[in-house]
Amino acid sequence: MEILVRARKEETPWSLTAFKIAGLFAIMALAAFFRLYRIAGLPPGDGHDPAFYGVDALRILRGARPIFFLTNFGREAMFSYLVAGFIKLLGPSALAIHVASAAVGILTVPAVYLVGEELFAGEREPLRSFGGLVAALVMSISYWHLNWSRYGVRAVLVPLFVALTFYFLWRGFRTGRWWTFVACGLALGLSLYTYQAARLLPVLTLLGFLYRVGLRRGLTRRDGRNFITVVIVSLVVFAPLGHYFVTHPGSFSARIRQVLVPIGDPPRSSGAGWDVLGERLVRTLAIFGVRGDTEPYSTIPHRPALHPFLSLLLLSGIVLSFSRRKKPSSLFFLTNLAVMLTPAVFAEGGAMAKRAIGALPVVALLIAVGSLGPWPALQRWSRKWREGCRVGINVTYIGFIVGGFIYSGLVTYRDYFVTWASDPDLFTHFEVGTSAIGKYIGTLPPDERIYVSPDLPTHPGIVFHSGLREGVRGYNGRVCFVAPAWTESPTTYVIVPSKDREGLDRLRTYYPQGQMVYDGPLHYDQPYFRAYRVPENVEARISPEHPASVRWTEHIQFLGYDLNASAYQPGDVIGVMLYCQGLAPMDHRYTVFVHLLGPTNPATGGPLWAQDDSEPCRTFYPTSAWDAGEIIVDWFTLVLPDDIPPGTYTLSMGFYDLSTMERLPVTYGSSQDSAATLGAVRISPCLQKRP
Repeated sequence: MEILVRARKEETPWSLTAFKIAGLFAIMALAAFFRLYRIAGLPPGDGHDPAFYGVDALRILRGARPIFFLTNFGREAMFSYLVAGFIKLLGPSALAIHVASAAVGILTVPAVYLVGEELFAGEREPLRSFGGLVAALVMSISYWHLNWSRYGVRAVLVPLFVALTFYFLWRGFRTGRWWTFVACGLALGLSLYTYQAARLLPVLTLLGFLYRVGLRRGLTRRDGRNFITVVIVSLVVFAPLGHYFVTHPGSFSARIRQVLVPIGDPPRSSGAGWDVLGERLVRTLAIFGVRGDTEPYSTIPHRPALHPFLSLLLLSGIVLSFSRRKKPSSLFFLTNLAVMLTPAVFAEGGAMAKRAIGALPVVALLIAVGSLGPWPALQRWSRKWREGCRVGINVTYIGFIVGGFIYSGLVTYRDYFVTWASDPDLFTHFEVGTSAIGKYIGTLPPDERIYVSPDLPTHPGIVFHSGLREGVRGYNGRVCFVAPAWTESPTTYVIVPSKDREGLDRLRTYYPQGQMVYDGPLHYDQPYFRAYRVPENVEARISPEHPASVRWTEHIQFLGYDLNASAYQPGDVIGVMLYCQGLAPMDHRYTVFVHLLGPTNPATGGPLWAQDDSEPCRTFYPTSAWDAGEIIVDWFTLVLPDDIPPGTYTLSMGFYDLSTMERLPVTYGSSQDSAATLGAVRISPCLQKRP
């Protein structure tokens, strides 16, 4: 390093610039390797959140031009447009989403280099000449940045715009050129289209101006003009999104309100909110070197965001910056770090490393300070030693820094591409099987009727990979079954056997004419899903043990029911399987009730002894989803009280509007005005004491 410093004094600016350009290209090549190596299969799929951006992108490519997405808790649109571009280039796939994210990660590396060049311009050597390169190197080998560069969510845009905003800001401070402040305003305005954490950038930009004014101890006319330029340009760029927020009240802060740590919440005891906030602060600081996030989809659980070597340099950089806090750049480092960590501190749930991702550029810059900043002091201290000892000290320090960076890069490679990549549960974490369902559905003929159980067709992975296919119907086979009474067109059921263990057997019973036509990808040596196809013009062989014929208005027909036993004792569970058929589509969602009625119950003050109320299929297939001709087989359970007297009781069922508690009237069949009478149930005396 001493040789490089001496060379800095002797060589021409061109040779130093050439060295830095070559170094930057080498670092970018390293960053590209880390972010693109095995990108087609690692991560192995898109998962829930990345798939949403794929859905957005397909809608954009089909003509939609949203400025903000309300889906998935509300999202800024820039990343979705970026994904749309890569889908246009690579096709609709998880690869396009991950490559879009990786491209942003690669571009962030030179952006951090540029901001380092500006912020270190007033520092001593070697930090002045090589601080930007070291910061870029940190970004390129950062396990923290690598995770989010490959994952595929909009948060990865924040470090890029943090670096660009402050590069133009500090370049403007150094050169005084008006266009740099225009560019700063442009980057600042665009940053607000990325992720909620970027909303802190205006605060930091203002602080940057205040620090600059404080250094001059006075506000000049040029300072005011430059500040107004940044404000006006950023507001013009932000105006379309700002108009959206004004015309859609609540959209600006909806997600923030959902995840904000409650402070002073009345139900909590005094100070409890601040205790939670303190715990969050400790956990946020711990991610740098002690204990990281636990979400296995983005990291090795509990692995810190930084390698211990980088954590040590970060601490060194913070200490050095604090000791020189009167310098605007050093004070800006510390303020930037504190401000950009606040989303992780104040937000509950989710990955802290993701919420704190805006701090990544300043973390890289502080690590550069921690690695190169001590060099002048080391030189002063070593002057009292003999030449041989001084050389040994210098070589040892250089070897420690260089070796540490090499080792950190190797550890990043091992942890991501070996340890994390070998996790057998990545298939589940990234919902590869769910996406495969979407891909298979996308290959089926347009007139095919499709049912999915229990993975719902509204899952973004299914929506994206099926090409936004409409009309796919989903139910949860663990609690119900849905079947057309007559298949007017070929009908395919996509069943996930590990989650719906009886679905395929029911299909074979109800539609013996059908056959298995496709197996999904293997998961633990078994197909994740299986496809069962029923030909057209096939009648479902569904016959309740206790047939009935009751109708509610012109929409619902009750076909009968099954019971799990012929007699019960106190404490038993009555299992009732209801068979209902939709006669016409409904817009309203009704709740089903199943009641056990008998003599007056002292606990209820009436004849009700047990009940089970729920929307059909435990809300998975509400009445508003029923199609004409569909038969819904639904399970209900009634737990008998231990003190229920022996005797004969009556089961009844019906529908009601939960918002008004008004029952749907019966228009045909055996009923009590609004309830269908199912039949009698015999309760016998308890023959033995239950454990």
